[in-house]
Amino acid sequence: MVQIIEKPIPLRLPPHENCLVLLAQLPNRLRYRHFLYQVDDPEVKWEMVSAVLEQVASWKGRREETTFVVFPEGSIPFHYLHEIVEFIDSRFAPNTVALLGFEHIRLRQYWQLLSEYRALNEEAYGLARAAGMGDDEHRPVNWCMIAVKDDNGKLHCYLEAKTHPFFGEEFLDEPHDLYKGRHLYLFRSSLSPLNFMVLICLDYIYRDQHDSNAIAIIRKANQLFHRERQQLDLLFVLQSNPKPEHRVFLDTILGFYGEHLIFTPGVKYGATIFLNSSGDTSIEGVHTGTFGYSSVVVHKDRRLPATAVAEYSTDDLDGGRVSRLRFGLETRLYLLELALFHARDPRTTRTPVKIQSIFCWEEGKWRPLAGKEIISGIRASHDLEP
Repeated sequence: MVQIIEKPIPLRLPPHENCLVLLAQLPNRLRYRHFLYQVDDPEVKWEMVSAVLEQVASWKGRREETTFVVFPEGSIPFHYLHEIVEFIDSRFAPNTVALLGFEHIRLRQYWQLLSEYRALNEEAYGLARAAGMGDDEHRPVNWCMIAVKDDNGKLHCYLEAKTHPFFGEEFLDEPHDLYKGRHLYLFRSSLSPLNFMVLICLDYIYRDQHDSNAIAIIRKANQLFHRERQQLDLLFVLQSNPKPEHRVFLDTILGFYGEHLIFTPGVKYGATIFLNSSGDTSIEGVHTGTFGYSSVVVHKDRRLPATAVAEYSTDDLDGGRVSRLRFGLETRLYLLELALFHARDPRTTRTPVKIQSIFCWEEGKWRPLAGKEIISGIRASHDLEP
């Protein structure tokens, strides 16, 4: 199965223990050409992506402390890779992490990227080299970049390839399979007690006859807890998933937090963040399902208050040992404040997630929604009395 590689990074959290996360639930419009799913409207998509980056770079005050900026699977055109890296390097504040889901590329291109960023991806480079490229240089790769601007303002770029070998549905002809990634990174801050990982969609549920990614993550996190009394604080899952609430995903979530067979102190109080593309997504060849419904899942001991408004709601997955904040279908930016540390005093009522702002895409800009729009919806809010 996959190898989990620990990566120390000099990342410093804000002093108040909470972490700001910006989730970009963007639409994907992907065409299928030569076994690759690629962005069909790259210039239009770049306008939307660059507006998110510009928004983050221009924030002042508390929002300037945003630690994570997250984009969905397959949402960024490969053509703009170096432009986005240069923007983050020159414009983002220190102690910012960008999780970038790029469109498919060929294995030959992915190998070139591993070589370009080899200094920080030496273990991944070694695993890929040991596996060899053989005759598969044109095999599609579903991948993401984790760009970390550290406490000193230095940019670190890490690469991950999807470990699940299928596009989303299995094909009969083997050449359609994706390149199978060999590694996942466990990022560990050397300046603050923060540990996080990034997966691409079906990596969350992937298993073979001997192991599964979820069990491997739990096992690694438990080792971390027993060795150092630390935990996996955040698990990000980047998706462009027409079935975000498929029973297999929900069952895996319940098993991940359920502690049905073993104690899992390494993951129990961490948060899992599923970022999907929005309901306006269209993927060539995919005719069923519904995109959107990004969510944040925590253990039931960190239960979220019962809420149901136009833009979000909470539930417990029909009585499971979890509590979930579930967003809607629309194209949105969600700015969340996460309490990384479980309440030390059981008498406190601190919620693990607070929604700071929600933005909609309107006339080429990201506009913050007013309170009544969040509660009643954008259209319904115009019918409310002032």
